[in-house]
Amino acid sequence: MRHFTPVCSTPAVALLAAMLLPHGLQAVEPLPDGNQLARTIRELIPEKNIEIRATMEVIERGRKRLKTGILIRVEKPGQAQWCITYEVSRDGKVAELWKVCHELGQANRYEQKGRLVKRAEIYSDLAGSSFYIADFGMEFLYWPNQTVLKTQRRKSRLCHVLESRNPKPAKGEYHRVVSWVDKKTGGILLADIYTTEAKPVKRFSVKGLTKKDGRWQVDEMEMRDTKTRFRSQLQFHLK
Repeated sequence: MRHFTPVCSTPAVALLAAMLLPHGLQAVEPLPDGNQLARTIRELIPEKNIEIRATMEVIERGRKRLKTGILIRVEKPGQAQWCITYEVSRDGKVAELWKVCHELGQANRYEQKGRLVKRAEIYSDLAGSSFYIADFGMEFLYWPNQTVLKTQRRKSRLCHVLESRNPKPAKGEYHRVVSWVDKKTGGILLADIYTTEAKPVKRFSVKGLTKKDGRWQVDEMEMRDTKTRFRSQLQFHLK
């Protein structure tokens, strides 16, 4: 995430600035541009190729739990390109194979078992969960209407609240997404997802964070369907 450098870069200048402020007042950091923030998040490039094993667990109302293994591969064919493959296995066979390819300055490319898919198809679920393929591509960050509403604390971390609006939502697509973006890491900690209704239809949240080698990594994330109350938890088995 791109950080904002304070104007007062030395202790002496910072002290002088504090003395010039009225007693009890603090300098307020301006909100960042929404489109710039969205671009910064979606253009976070993986450092290297990596393979991660994960488990998708869908918890239904009756506490029934459905578990599915997923193999996630991150590959970098170029400096400004990276692709993430999601391989879902059932009964020892590949049941689903999705690939999301990113390139700086370009729209995402989606493939299913080597076939380019249409826009409507990316709003399909992964492994019977409440996660759509479009969620993993963070399609809402590519919409042209991005606004930072405020800063707010969530999960004990200070966040920018980013509202993303779909200018021409097709049937089955999201209309609006409100995300809480960690100011320090640039990661999305929470997101409310809307369609035509006033209340969110789904809620995304990061359930586990671990700091390793000075970097934060996600251990588990969840998508909750507010209508069915099903909870889909994606757990990463990190080394």
